[in-house]
Amino acid sequence: MLDTFVSKFTDKKIKFIKIGIRYFLDNKELEKNRLDVKEKFFGLLLGHDEEVDKFTPSFGLLDLLSKMSNEKIFVKDIGEMDFLYGKHLRVRHVLRIEGEKKIGFLKLVQNEHDENIGYGKYVGEEGKIQVLKHRMDRGIFLKRDKEKVMH
Repeated sequence: MLDTFVSKFTDKKIKFIKIGIRYFLDNKELEKNRLDVKEKFFGLLLGHDEEVDKFTPSFGLLDLLSKMSNEKIFVKDIGEMDFLYGKHLRVRHVLRIEGEKKIGFLKLVQNEHDENIGYGKYVGEEGKIQVLKHRMDRGIFLKRDKEKVMH
């Protein structure tokens, strides 16, 4: 499932090890030095299978992909804030789009500094207000911390 997700952004391969439902970046040096401890200490988590045919990427994987892929959509500061709060991207949010402009393609969402803030599904820009449907964003940390402060 990890290979299928990665192939939506690049034809490059990422070497990984799967333990249970989790995928980890393959690292020979880490493997040599690994102590006999639980799997969560294995290395960089790339994502996990939530259910049959549903892969959830980690932010570590999205960062790796943002270095390897040109399937990106760059957003202005207002677009960054809206996306981090779980909103879909609109034409007014977008600085530029790189890679394929085919409806249904997944795009990495980058801020003005080329930092990955999540990903979404491209829905087109001609004659539409919406450009990208939100899938996952780093704002989860903002939202989680906001809930802690409120309680």
